[in-house]
Amino acid sequence: MAEGKSNGLIIDYIGIVKALRKALADYTVNVCGAGSADPTVDKEKLIARILEIIASAESFLADRDFALQTLIDAKGFEKLNLLKTAANAVSATLEEKKTFQTYASELARLVKYANREDVETDVRQKYDAIAAIHKLLNQKRRTADNVDLMVEINRIISEYVQIEQAAEGIGPSRQFDISKIDFDLLRREFSRAKKKNLILKDLQDLICERLDRMLLNNPNRIQYHERYQAIIEDYNSQQDRANIEKTFDELMKLVQSMDQEEQRYVRERFSSDEELSLYDMLFSENLSKQDIQKIKQVAVDLLQKVKSRIAELDHWTDKQETKAAIDNLIRDTLWNGLPECYDELSISGYRQRIYEYVYTRYKDVA
Repeated sequence: MAEGKSNGLIIDYIGIVKALRKALADYTVNVCGAGSADPTVDKEKLIARILEIIASAESFLADRDFALQTLIDAKGFEKLNLLKTAANAVSATLEEKKTFQTYASELARLVKYANREDVETDVRQKYDAIAAIHKLLNQKRRTADNVDLMVEINRIISEYVQIEQAAEGIGPSRQFDISKIDFDLLRREFSRAKKKNLILKDLQDLICERLDRMLLNNPNRIQYHERYQAIIEDYNSQQDRANIEKTFDELMKLVQSMDQEEQRYVRERFSSDEELSLYDMLFSENLSKQDIQKIKQVAVDLLQKVKSRIAELDHWTDKQETKAAIDNLIRDTLWNGLPECYDELSISGYRQRIYEYVYTRYKDVA
């Protein structure tokens, strides 16, 4: 069989299938020599199973007030709107979403073994529609790193509202002044939207992506990730469709605090979030104002020295001597700059933590 080809159709003549079955059974015996599986698939059973799964998926959608045929028959904006309606219908709870994804995944696996002419046109259309819903469920929303979270959330909600209105022949939703976007406005728009489950999915994708970036920049922000996990676990455990607006409110409050955190470096009078990250690693309770100023200066100086030194080195993480050079630079800068209240033991701990951060954050390029 050609490389990368996972299946094929066997045409039997002069008894070749019988011989091939025996050969395949011999080669698929497990390492213990006990038992083997026939890798060939009976075509009639395969088609019957495909039809069974399509019927189950179609019934699953119908139980949630969505007719698969309407998606197949739709055109243009209406098709896009119905595709999102279907995805929203199977996303009311985590278990419902997983159930539909199981149908779609199994169907996709089996269809690979069937030729196009093996199934009727209407069956192929139903498979294509189910696959399209599954693709939308698995689709990750791409966002720009430099866009404010609240602005991006407004864009997501407005997009759903506009598609719904376009499909219904209503004029486009009004665009909001970015400077006036606030929590209450977004909540009102969310309450207007029909596809709340999909909006929540997109919000989760957006927040997870932003949290990953925030944690990469500053490991001390782990509490935001823990808070997000608690919100989602609570939502999934309750399995209550009415709980979605409460979850939206909690996510919006989290987003507001995340936005404030991403701008904290400005309030602390740093020029970048990177400087703030080092400052957070060095910060200790019960420091005087003078000590805090010293720590801030150490954070700024250390970042500049480390990035300048790494820029001079070629693949610094590959060699022991270059790794030691960066480690020693961190040690010397901390030892010479930190306030006297930082003893040798604590400086050693901060040195190790900052080195690990630098190794991860600036592994390839500073």
